[in-house]
Amino acid sequence: MNFPNVLTTFRIILAPVIAILIWRETSNVQLILAFILLLVAGITDWLDGYLARKLHLQSHLGRILDPIADKVLVVCVLLALASHHARDWLFITPTLIIFLREFIVSGFREYMSKQGVLIHVSLLAKWKTTLQIASIGFIILSMMFTDNNIFTYTSIALYWLAAIITLQTGIEYLRLGMLELD
Repeated sequence: MNFPNVLTTFRIILAPVIAILIWRETSNVQLILAFILLLVAGITDWLDGYLARKLHLQSHLGRILDPIADKVLVVCVLLALASHHARDWLFITPTLIIFLREFIVSGFREYMSKQGVLIHVSLLAKWKTTLQIASIGFIILSMMFTDNNIFTYTSIALYWLAAIITLQTGIEYLRLGMLELD
């Protein structure tokens, strides 16, 4: 277990903590803490990959854990946010798109690995995760600053953009995988 993998594991541990802070939110203090921990998780997402490449510590475990950590973080936090936005189709629709893509692509990647085909993470897929985390951050900010429409509209726009890019990368994974099977 090298340091980049420790950072990735830390991100997995942070995910339910952030989710609980949002889900059980009774004050802005909890939302501020959730936002700060989300920032830390986002930084570890970048840092673990950077350090693994820079220090030549890339590992098979890291290649497996990193996308899992991303999915755990995003899904846990979105589930908690859904408890606050359950009747809001502007939130639920992109959430469903993100959930479906993440589960379908995870299953497809597992299937492809059993076929001996490794589908590498694209640059757009890395940006997808960054955009998902950024949009989640703006959603948390909009919960704290309910009177500020800029946070609300920005969070909705970023979240929909994240969902569209999420869908696009999912389609690309499936397309590349099908080409490999031919």
